[in-house]
Amino acid sequence: MRSNPGSPSTLVKAAAKRADIKNLAPHDLRRTCARLCHLAGGELEQIQFLLGHASVQTTERYLGCKQRLSQAVNDKLGLEDT
Repeated sequence: MRSNPGSPSTLVKAAAKRADIKNLAPHDLRRTCARLCHLAGGELEQIQFLLGHASVQTTERYLGCKQRLSQAVNDKLGLEDT
């Protein structure tokens, strides 16, 4: 099955290839965005709304990973280079 050239998955994979980022999927960007919102002080209810989760417990589980920002896909952007 061929993927649609305008699909989010195809666009993200093409951008990742240009940026020399391996194994990047649209869901990685969604999770990273949620974590950045949380790290910036966003309230769980706001993040829940952005993600479209039915319950705040789902959002808590979604953000519950102990992964450091520097290990997230967006580290290629140099967000923790301090």
